[in-house]
Amino acid sequence: MTAQPKYIGNIEREAVYRIREKFPYGRDAVFEEAQNQEEEEFLLELARLALYPEKPLLSFSKKEEYLCEGWDPKQETQSFFQIIEKIPSGRQVQKLIVCGGVDDGKSTLIGRILYDTKTREEKEEIHSDPKFLRKDQSVDYALLAGATEEEARQGITVQVSYSLFDWEDCCFLMADVPGHEEYTHNMAFAASGVDTAVIMIAANKGIVPQTRRHARICHFMGIRNLIFAVNKMDMVSFEEKVFLQLSEEIKQMLEEYSDCRFAVIPVAAKSGVNMTRASDEMGWYEGGTLLDALKQPLPQKKSETEFFCMPVQRTCKSSQMKNAAVKKRVIQGEIVSGSIKAGDEIFVSPTGRRAKIENIYLLDQKTDHAVCTDPIGIELDRELDVGRGYVLTEGDDLAVADRIEADILWTSDNRLTQGKRYQAVVGTTAVTAVVTKICYQIDVNTGEHSYAEYLTKNALARCEICFSRPIALTCEKKNRKVGTIRLVERESELLAAYGNIMLTISEESWKKDGRDVASSEREAALGQKGGIILFSGGKKTGMYMNYTERYLLRMGFHTIQIPSVESGAKDMQCIRTCLDAGLILLISLQTFQKEAVISLAAEKGRVFDAAEFLDLEENMGVILKQIKIWASELI
Repeated sequence: MTAQPKYIGNIEREAVYRIREKFPYGRDAVFEEAQNQEEEEFLLELARLALYPEKPLLSFSKKEEYLCEGWDPKQETQSFFQIIEKIPSGRQVQKLIVCGGVDDGKSTLIGRILYDTKTREEKEEIHSDPKFLRKDQSVDYALLAGATEEEARQGITVQVSYSLFDWEDCCFLMADVPGHEEYTHNMAFAASGVDTAVIMIAANKGIVPQTRRHARICHFMGIRNLIFAVNKMDMVSFEEKVFLQLSEEIKQMLEEYSDCRFAVIPVAAKSGVNMTRASDEMGWYEGGTLLDALKQPLPQKKSETEFFCMPVQRTCKSSQMKNAAVKKRVIQGEIVSGSIKAGDEIFVSPTGRRAKIENIYLLDQKTDHAVCTDPIGIELDRELDVGRGYVLTEGDDLAVADRIEADILWTSDNRLTQGKRYQAVVGTTAVTAVVTKICYQIDVNTGEHSYAEYLTKNALARCEICFSRPIALTCEKKNRKVGTIRLVERESELLAAYGNIMLTISEESWKKDGRDVASSEREAALGQKGGIILFSGGKKTGMYMNYTERYLLRMGFHTIQIPSVESGAKDMQCIRTCLDAGLILLISLQTFQKEAVISLAAEKGRVFDAAEFLDLEENMGVILKQIKIWASELI
């Protein structure tokens, strides 16, 4: 790579622009031309290397809102560019995630690898730097891995940190992720797009629930190369039988992941045993070191042999491309599977139109062919209505559907309930979606299925999802890039869930069930049970009802006011219908009507009687707090 040019601010903005054009999760940025050829080469290198593109919304604007909770965009972006600058030009990077249970030695293992792969001069600098040393002047390897002093002191990892190292002819980028269950969403975020997972197991503790959880999530996120590092072998006196027993348990655990390649390596990260050098302490072990396992060639990615697929990111005029003679429409995007060449016929989903490719641009250079992961622009032999969210394929390989079943990993602090609307992202398509059914919850540790009314943070479940319009997609097994889904909360724009699409639901599925719709089904779709809040009639009753309804609406409840009620059959039927729909009714009535209305919501806990309070104005604050507690039981 060329030396870093001056005016790094302009270069970063330009690089962000190009990276966004390559990957679909960015927003518009200011485009500034490179000042000279040196800068141009540097920018092209950044765009080609673009590591961990799944980090959303790379930007330097303070006004941006970010999908990843707790993520400091400024700090993360600076770290991103610092890592890229260290990568030798043209070097392929293998991305790793190091995960496992709490206190299994993840940060220590990463720090030890970084230490052992440094030169003698760099090691001397570490030993002379107090910030990397313990009180006894020994090196704290966890600090080399990017852990904060607070994390190192507590022996935990909270945020994801990234480290880069070279070993012989290989270059590795490692993500150190938290081991605590409450930070599983951080682990899943870092696992997206990773090639290999190193799963830590402490030899003195064995396989813990978080080990099984991380193994399942790694497989869920598409990682098919697993390395189990049995750490702290020095704490079990390097006993062979301990290692063999753990190896057998790991094989049994991975029986359901038949498509995964895995290896089991015994190590002692703190002392560096079997990390970069063969172990003298474990003469019984004839396998290679941990670094030898990491250097093993990865199996050919499925995406390289799949059908050609390119989600469209945007269109522009070819006058913006170098060496383009005619101003034609250029369709831009990243090839997520397969390959393409000039002259091939392409199919546009969801419109079903066809055309032939006249020219292909790789970044800003014309080329005859392009392969998986290339960011390209395509000129067609005729004009078609193509925009962001459309998908180009060679044939009719994708389904066009508005209902799917997907396995989702719920990462939001808020509960997932049936009927709530989210923003769904599939490839480059963003569409409104609603979870219409939770089919079953999947135990992350055992894989067992169970019934669930709602999902809490870190839960895994099979759900039925309905989109506001048909979109082009496929199953995750056929193509991961257009077979996975992300759900984003519409109010906060926080990432709520990752999902793998398992099947599409036919438009004719409505013919399969003509039963009467039960009130429980309506309540499940709405995400709440029906209830009644009673108010006594009076001059200011309407104002108090408005206070209460707005208070409930802001908490996400569905309500309706019925300002006056007669004891006639028509009014009673109206109330019964609203209750069956799952609404919370705010009703103003006289004392003699109370018994008749309460009988409609005979189930215990479905009625809150605000009329019992003599002075609503004085007690309104207390009443609203009690209503909040009461209403929460209806969810």
